[in-house]
Amino acid sequence: MNPLPSGIFITGTDTGVGKTVVTAALAWCLKRSGLNVGVMKPFQTGTELPGLSDLAFIERLTGESYPIEDHCPYRFLHPLSPLAASKIEEREISIEKIRGAYDRLSDNHDIVLVEGAGGLLVPVTENSTMADLARELGLSLIVVTRPGLGTLNHTALTVESATSGGLPVLGLVINNFPDETDLAERTNPALLSDMTGRPILGVLQHDSSLFVEEGKVGDLRENAVHSLVPSLGGVFDTADFLSQLK
Repeated sequence: MNPLPSGIFITGTDTGVGKTVVTAALAWCLKRSGLNVGVMKPFQTGTELPGLSDLAFIERLTGESYPIEDHCPYRFLHPLSPLAASKIEEREISIEKIRGAYDRLSDNHDIVLVEGAGGLLVPVTENSTMADLARELGLSLIVVTRPGLGTLNHTALTVESATSGGLPVLGLVINNFPDETDLAERTNPALLSDMTGRPILGVLQHDSSLFVEEGKVGDLRENAVHSLVPSLGGVFDTADFLSQLK
C-alpha cells in the first residue's frame, strides 16, 4: 500500500459528474480520521449563477472554514472554462499564483484536496490544461465518473490521457449510482476497473436529498464513510489515517 499523499487532484470525465460531491466526501472521511484537511478550488467559474459555491458546500458538509481568498485563487462570473472566462474579463491566469496558494495550504494541512474544473483537457491558459496544473502541483489523481451508458469510453479516455502525460491515477469514484439500475449500470463498475487497470475507490449512491447549489448535504456523510473508507484502506496505509473510521 502507498503512504498518504500530501495532496490529491480530483478530476472527472466531464462537467457535472460530481467532483464537488466526491471532494466533500473525501474531505469528510479524512477529517473524521483526525487529519487536518485542506481543500482548494483553483478556479470557480459561474459565480454569477445563484446558489452556493463549491467551497461553501464543502464547508457545510465538513464544518471547516475555507476562506475563499486563500482556497480559491481565481473566480470568474461566467460558467465557462477558466481560459474562456478569463478572456471575457480580461484577466490573466498565473499558474505560479496557484502553485503559491497550494504550497501555503500544504504547509498548514496534512493533506490538500484540489478540485479541478471540468475534465483534464479543459484549458486553463493558452498553453496549459487542467492536466498541466495537476502535473505542476505534483499530484496524483482520483477520477470521478458516471455509472451509466457512455462512461466506459469517457473514463478510459481520461485515464489514458492522464497516464500518457505522466499523471498517476489512484483510482475511480463512481458518483450518483441509481437505486434501480439498468444493464449498463450493473455491468459498468467491473468493466471500468478492468479497462483502466485502476481500482474503484467508492460508489456513491444517488441521493435525492443532496443538492450542492442549495447546500443540502443529504446523507453524504454516512454514504461517504460507508462507500469510500473500505476501498481507500486498500490503497493507502490505513494505520496513518483510517484506523479511527468506523
